[in-house]
Amino acid sequence: MKRAFTLVEALIVVAVIVVLAAFLWPVFATVREGPSGPTSHCNSNLKQIGLGLIVYAEDYGGKFPPAHIIPSAGWADSIYPYIKSPQTYQCDKASNGAVKPLTTDYFYNKRLSGLLSNKIKQPADVLLLGDGEDNAPTWNAWTRLPAAATTDFYSPSQRHRNGAIYGFADGHAKWIEPQYLGPIAKWNPLTP
Repeated sequence: MKRAFTLVEALIVVAVIVVLAAFLWPVFATVREGPSGPTSHCNSNLKQIGLGLIVYAEDYGGKFPPAHIIPSAGWADSIYPYIKSPQTYQCDKASNGAVKPLTTDYFYNKRLSGLLSNKIKQPADVLLLGDGEDNAPTWNAWTRLPAAATTDFYSPSQRHRNGAIYGFADGHAKWIEPQYLGPIAKWNPLTP
């Protein structure tokens, strides 16, 4: 004789599934927002821009582009021929994606402006660029993080899961929380 599920047994199975889903939902949400989620867009952008800066330096006698060229143009304009897409300068988590005229959601390390690439002591540790102000001019360059980077939740330094993506002078990019940026990365390219 075959025995079927009773209503009580079916309700227990459904309740167990609901409880498991309730426990696992935050885990799945975190994974979706993790390094392979939305941050991968910025990571890809910063790698591409970083490589554009490195190739620019190779093409111009080893010198990185100046941060500010003329009143209406900066470093992002200089490397645009290597990038060829205004969308690459836009972070998917920024407030809006204005691309005309060319704007950028990333900053350039101003201490690299016009510097010979062979002068950089440890390229893997030196910041090249990172998440910056939304729709900033193409000469947006910083010499350090803003003071509110670790305390202001709306800071670009906390744009991706309370952290930001930074590109380094050797071409790699990674996610870092602003309070840990100092021990991991250097702004001054000339210090060992």
